[in-house]
Amino acid sequence: MTTDHLERTDNALPPDKPELVLIVQVSDTGAVKPGDLAALADALRETATGLLPGARTHTLLSSGPAPLVVDLPARGLILDGSRVELSHTEFEILAHLVGRPGTAVPRSTLRALGAGYVDAERGNRAVDVHVSRIRSKLGRFGNVVTTVRGSGYRFDPDARVHVVELLHRRSA
Repeated sequence: MTTDHLERTDNALPPDKPELVLIVQVSDTGAVKPGDLAALADALRETATGLLPGARTHTLLSSGPAPLVVDLPARGLILDGSRVELSHTEFEILAHLVGRPGTAVPRSTLRALGAGYVDAERGNRAVDVHVSRIRSKLGRFGNVVTTVRGSGYRFDPDARVHVVELLHRRSA
C-alpha cells in the first residue's frame, strides 16, 4: 500500500450489514493537506451513511491514480476504472496471494481454496489454469503474480496497485 492514500473504515456495525466502498481520486495540486483529506473522508462517510443507513463504509482517497484496485471486502477488482469479473476461485486465489505479499504460497494451499478439482480436460493443473486466467485479467499488472518455480505463486506489491482491506479499530 502506498503512502499517498488515506483510508477510513467504519467497522462498528455487525458484519452482516451492507458495506459501501467509496473510492475518490483527488488531483495532486499540492493544495490538499492530510487533515483536509481526513475531513473529506469523514464527510463522505457521513453522506454515505445517510444514503444507506446501517451500512459499513470504507473510504479510499487517493492523490493520484490507482490503476489497479483489489477490493477485498467487496470482492472486486477494478482496472483503469472498470470492474473486472473474476470467478469465485480466481478471486479466492488472488485474495490469498494479496494477503501474503512477497510470500511464496504453495500450489497445495491454493488448491485447497477451491482450485483442487481434477478433471480430464485440465488434469491436475487447475491452480495453474486459474492463475493464468488471473494474470490475463490483470492485464499489464499480470506480473504482480509471480511463479515460484517448483513451489507455487507469490504476489509482488506494486506502487500502482492498491489493496483495500478492512481496517479494524483497536480499543485501548
